[in-house]
Amino acid sequence: MRINFQLTPLEDVIPWGAPNNLSLSWFGLTDGQYWIDLGETSLFEYSEHARTAGAGQYCDYQIVRLLEDILDMLPSIMEPVPPALVQYLSGDSGHAWEATRSRWASDQASWLDEDECWRLADLAGSLSHNRFLDSAYLSPSANILMWSDEKNVHIEWDNSQKVIDGKLAWTAVKGHLQIPRDEFIKEIESFHFRFIEQMAVRISQVVSGALPPEIRIDLQQLQAEHEERQNAFKLALSNIVSTPWDEVERAILAISAARNIETE
Repeated sequence: MRINFQLTPLEDVIPWGAPNNLSLSWFGLTDGQYWIDLGETSLFEYSEHARTAGAGQYCDYQIVRLLEDILDMLPSIMEPVPPALVQYLSGDSGHAWEATRSRWASDQASWLDEDECWRLADLAGSLSHNRFLDSAYLSPSANILMWSDEKNVHIEWDNSQKVIDGKLAWTAVKGHLQIPRDEFIKEIESFHFRFIEQMAVRISQVVSGALPPEIRIDLQQLQAEHEERQNAFKLALSNIVSTPWDEVERAILAISAARNIETE
């Protein structure tokens, strides 16, 4: 696994705002491309069709968004999923369960009171919570799942329904890769510090006056935010989540039983 990125040259970063009111921030300065190499597969690589429709080769967005989302997920990713519950999260059976849960939620499970419905829904939803990488800011998005057992982190993707004009949007259509837990952590750490190092150079250039004078930027805030973001990986790694797995399993079984009753 290798998380790759390339910052847009500073002179090509497009500022925000109207021509007479241009500005940039630390977030805006992270504009660039990113992609994740998994062996012969690259996540966030656009298909040939998407490129003919105007996309670049890789996802074009603020790179820090990918880092923020992965660090936010990290505690949940690293919490091992019990073997009995993997079938409700991973692969085709996981997709089938999500469809079941969605239908149950839309039916409002009328045989239960509202509080019990919400309780079951929250517990069942905690299985997938923070294990799907958020990419809703992309059009189309990518469907990427990350979870772990006691030994490995599993990365799954299914972009078979992600299309542009009816044709596949991403080169990574459907697949699965598992990586030893320590290797996954090392790559997230590497991504974080490689990115922070490159941003440190960029911040130094901006502080030295590299931006056109018409682009407003708060240099003090810029430097303070950079200092704060340097600790993001350490903070994410120190966060611990503790899911009540027995309650989650009971909620899943209750929803499954309710759906079976409704369809009889």
